Amino acid sequence: MEKATQIVSKLSFNPGQQDIHNNQNQALNQQQTEKIINRVFEQLKAIRPAWKLSLPDGRAEAIAKKEWTKAFIKNGILSFEQLRLGFDKARSIDDKYFPDPGTFIKWCTPQPEDLGLPEPETAYHEACKQAHELNPSKAKWSHQAVYEAAKQTGFFELKSMAEKHILPVFTRNYDIITKKILKGEPISDIPKALPGQVQQTIAERNKAYHDQQQQQSIQQAGLSHLNNKADAMTAIKGMLRR
Repeated sequence: MEKATQIVSKLSFNPGQQDIHNNQNQALNQQQTEKIINRVFEQLKAIRPAWKLSLPDGRAEAIAKKEWTKAFIKNGILSFEQLRLGFDKARSIDDKYFPDPGTFIKWCTPQPEDLGLPEPETAYHEACKQAHELNPSKAKWSHQAVYEAAKQTGFFELKSMAEKHILPVFTRNYDIITKKILKGEPISDIPKALPGQVQQTIAERNKAYHDQQQQQSIQQAGLSHLNNKADAMTAIKGMLRR
């Protein structure tokens, strides 16, 4: 019996198509999806010797493939990594029967523990501890997701703010990153929270206060006509030196 990595390597993916479902907002190509399903059925038949009990004839198989196609499109199960994980679990479970689409989709959907992602509370305490390091980016993190969530939250905020204020911010960031990883998406960019959803960090509040004070000084000096804030502040400093 072929290994999961060998099975997946035979799937006809082009390098630029390893993740057919990169853009969740675009409609999937029906013909290409059906082609993937055909390959999936071929490999599952090799893994599950009693497949004929579920697919006794061509008509039954054709009907099943239509349902599998709908299920794959609905759940976005078409990436190389998802299929690899699904085949791997199919081989690891002691069962000779052909799976239903819902079961296979669950096998294709990784869980946080499958990828070594710690629980949110554990991740938070790790982030707070590492935030006290001289250079957190050089510290030894249990998972990249914890570091990214800590960085997005702010190392200064993690070590200085009360848990009741900063924990919701970190938890939100970690949840977004975890979901991105499970979907196979890049984790470098995290959307900002909508106003009122997450409290501003200390750094954000300090910057807002500093900008407000600068704007007031510019207005009081009668330099509002200057479009460039830096030019206005330079002019103010020059006036103060006179």
